[in-house]
Amino acid sequence: MRKKSLIFMLVVVSVILIGGCSVTVQRDSLKVDKALIGHWVNTEGALDYYFSDTSLIKVEKGGTTTNMTYTIVKTNDNDNTITIQVKNPAGTVLEEDKKEIKFSADKKTMTETVTVLGVKISEVNFSYVDSKTKP
Repeated sequence: MRKKSLIFMLVVVSVILIGGCSVTVQRDSLKVDKALIGHWVNTEGALDYYFSDTSLIKVEKGGTTTNMTYTIVKTNDNDNTITIQVKNPAGTVLEEDKKEIKFSADKKTMTETVTVLGVKISEVNFSYVDSKTKP
């Protein structure tokens, strides 16, 4: 009886330990379209982005939340770049809503560049936080 109890306890402990482990994805092996998905924070602390497959939630420092959608314009896994076209909340698509994103080699940071008429108007750096797609 004691042996059965010991085996039962070992099984329970094993299940708890295995269930408590989380799987860590090596970000550097992700394709750029998948690396984009998740929670990103602006390195200056001004805003957070939450990307899913087709939506983007922008949370500004003051707590203002903007829900948008996006489409992928182009990707280049060799250069670690992706270009997305964001549809703003008004439903319009403007040139400044096109974002060129370049990931670091480990895909834990990214730089978002916005250009209008071929002129760079902003460049913002972000760091990956976690896989959350909503605040």
